[in-house]
Amino acid sequence: MKFRIVSFVTGLLLISIAVSAYNFWQVPAVAKITFPLGSVMVLPKGEKKMQKAGFNQDLFPGDKVRTEKQARCEIKYNDGSIVRIDQQSIYTIEKADIKKDKKEVESSLSLGRLWANIKKLASSSDNWLLRGPSAVVAVRGTVYRMDAMEDKSSKVLVYEGTVNVGPPSWAPGSGAQGQNQGGPPRQVQGPTQVKGPSQVTLEQWVEIVKAQQQIVVQPDGSFQKSDFDLVADAQSSWVKWNMERDKLIK
Repeated sequence: MKFRIVSFVTGLLLISIAVSAYNFWQVPAVAKITFPLGSVMVLPKGEKKMQKAGFNQDLFPGDKVRTEKQARCEIKYNDGSIVRIDQQSIYTIEKADIKKDKKEVESSLSLGRLWANIKKLASSSDNWLLRGPSAVVAVRGTVYRMDAMEDKSSKVLVYEGTVNVGPPSWAPGSGAQGQNQGGPPRQVQGPTQVKGPSQVTLEQWVEIVKAQQQIVVQPDGSFQKSDFDLVADAQSSWVKWNMERDKLIK
């Protein structure tokens, strides 16, 4: 009888240790789906089959979110930053480490339209990146949107703050291409801005895009930066919806 009791207690202890070890090594959630509208699917990292997204569903590094036709999705990161994707879009959280003293987030928009309202980064060593088909966007507290086209071009429009846009090979904060090691990205020597697309080598340019400016980057590396009309832009149902949603978080 005593042997059975000892065996039972030992078994419970082993289970408790196993659960504790699992919880210790489990990667914490970095975001939640706060507003799924229509058919929104999630492909968890390591899985092969998409799953229907649920309200307040946790998202982890490596998870992919896809919206079907007439669907939209709002994602809230642990720091309060908001990302929304329009219908027929594919968004992936490539990696994310969000702490009080550190913020490193890298995500990608393979296809579709995205709106981002990113909280201000506290440290110069923090990075928040979005990769599109032909460009990388680095932000430090900004409202902007990206369109990832089927032809692999990328369009970025800025509403508040500034963003730094570079080629797909650009790694902000790595010290490459004129960037300060561990510091915020800055503009490096590039082509003189002229009317129409500017053809440059993909390894050379980093453009600063300010509020009420847009940049379109083609797959071949050519780009065009210009102002855009906020009033005309606000006629888009996608823009209107995001502006209304943003009012709820201010």
